[in-house]
Amino acid sequence: MKKFLFIFSAFLMISCGNSEEKISEDPADLKTLNGNYELLELDGEDISGEGFILNFEGKEQRLSGKTGCNNFVATYKIQDSIIKFNPPLGTKMYCEGQMEYEEIFNEVIPEIRKVRISDKDLIFLSAENQELLNLQKTEDSE
Repeated sequence: MKKFLFIFSAFLMISCGNSEEKISEDPADLKTLNGNYELLELDGEDISGEGFILNFEGKEQRLSGKTGCNNFVATYKIQDSIIKFNPPLGTKMYCEGQMEYEEIFNEVIPEIRKVRISDKDLIFLSAENQELLNLQKTEDSE
């Protein structure tokens, strides 16, 4: 019994110490994705101070959120290891000084073809592997 406990304890300590972050490049993993993510970079530009929060509903294959002034929703399809977003649909309000990134966001979304998923980060890429969106899971999603 002592030998068993010793082996079990050693195994437990080794497995706890090996906490490598899981990274997936399989868009099918988006189907299990749910929760809020902060948009940190848009087409290579740091916009972490803007406070854009995007919500994923993986089962429905839907992304929604607010990009400055307007709310939006975009659906996506996953087929043959490629992800394709439909152009986002959104409200059409005008907000002085708050719409700088909305047009870029709306242009970038349909260009997404690949994704890199880790425990807390999502990076969406073009077909040419250009980083288009960099998101980080928010605290309230855990």
